[in-house]
Amino acid sequence: METKQEIREQIRKLRAGIGADEWQLATEIIAGKVIASDSFREATDLFCYMDFDGEVGTELIIDEAWRLGKDIWLPRVSGGEMEFYLVESEKELVQGTFGILEPSGEGIKAPGEDGLVIVPGIAFDSKGNRIGYGKGFYDRYLKAHPHLVRLGIAFDIQLVEKIPAQECDCRMDMVFTEKSHINRNGEV
Repeated sequence: METKQEIREQIRKLRAGIGADEWQLATEIIAGKVIASDSFREATDLFCYMDFDGEVGTELIIDEAWRLGKDIWLPRVSGGEMEFYLVESEKELVQGTFGILEPSGEGIKAPGEDGLVIVPGIAFDSKGNRIGYGKGFYDRYLKAHPHLVRLGIAFDIQLVEKIPAQECDCRMDMVFTEKSHINRNGEV
């Protein structure tokens, strides 16, 4: 079995090879699946990431959530921790730690008791296991907020057969790609 680092390197190369048109089309399909899902429709609070480095785009999801009057919570990294803050407009975002747009940290911090969290990742498998960037930000946040519904989004090329998951890794409840919809039991 490949190590997490080997999978990260392999998938990042594949993702870097996605052209702009292919990225846009796949992002629109994935966003459509998220927006049509019961989990999105029923959630009053949406925890989402701001995409970077070729990740699935989240702008359409965030814009639709704002249109529907949902509370949008975006992550901010400070030191070794990540917290989500209420954001009502893109104007509230600043360049963050890793060059990613994030809230300034001066607003309302999310209680994280209820809602849907859209989780980025380098790779996912059919059991909902995930490989992130290796810093553990999402795993620690999700462990501390177990009542959030976890939805991983990725391009189909980011699905791998098996991820060497550890006890500290948080599994997703669902994973959407442009071609697949996987739930935690591996059902498509």
